[in-house]
Amino acid sequence: MRRQERIVLIIVFIAALFLKEEIIQLLFKTTNFLKTDQYICEIKNEEIEAKYQELVSSYGYEDSLPYKTEKSKVLFRNIYDLKDSITIYKGYEEGIQKNNLVINQDGLIGIITKVNSHTSDVMLLTNKDLNLSVKVGDAYGILAYENDQFIIKGINNKQEIKEQEGVKTSDISIYPEGIYIGRVEKVELDDYLIEKKITITPSVSFDKIKYVTILTDLRGIE
Repeated sequence: MRRQERIVLIIVFIAALFLKEEIIQLLFKTTNFLKTDQYICEIKNEEIEAKYQELVSSYGYEDSLPYKTEKSKVLFRNIYDLKDSITIYKGYEEGIQKNNLVINQDGLIGIITKVNSHTSDVMLLTNKDLNLSVKVGDAYGILAYENDQFIIKGINNKQEIKEQEGVKTSDISIYPEGIYIGRVEKVELDDYLIEKKITITPSVSFDKIKYVTILTDLRGIE
């Protein structure tokens, strides 16, 4: 080995001795960076998978429906009255029309009340103006939202209604029939002992609505 090469090696060795701590810290930081980068990638993959599963859960059910459908994400929610309405991304350019029912994987959410070119307003079932024809077993009634409760009116006291019985949209309105709404929670008689006062538990969590499906049929497939 030539003299100059030996001198260079000695200088490098001496520098390494003095910079040993800095080199170790650099290697430590590099290792931690690689681990952090790997951790971030794993988190992102988990988020993507969770998003995919959410979409599958939100839209996969519609294949079993005997109705024409259109998917949408929620665009806007009335922050002054969360029980009032939501706005979705689809409008008449996508085939949406007034009175279309809006659902998710859990059941009925609401009814289209206003349609623009690419957005629509949905009156939620929790809206105080709701009056919807429903069916419980063989009995027909009107679903309303009063005092933070879902109430079915108009069923006479002779009709047999059982607790936990399913509630669905009826076949005597313009809306598609058989869309699930919830279950009977309590059955009472009104103050005049003429009609039943039925309280139901909805199947939908109205504070967690992100993705919806619009039933673009008004009567379904004949």
